[in-house]
Amino acid sequence: MSEQFNFSEVFNSNTLRGRANVAKATIASVGLLYVLVKMQRRSAKRREAKLYCKGCQKKLMMNM
Repeated sequence: MSEQFNFSEVFNSNTLRGRANVAKATIASVGLLYVLVKMQRRSAKRREAKLYCKGCQKKLMMNM
């Protein structure tokens, strides 16, 4: 691959291959966005869970 990447050639809307590449890129970006949002929500739940006492379920007073 010594040639330069030609964006307009790879994602050409006039060819079947170009349209397929656009669809693949769209699906990949939506999937990546989904994974990032899920990871963000999971870390927020973990942070919130650390604020509670496991035995008594009372909120702990922590200096943040």
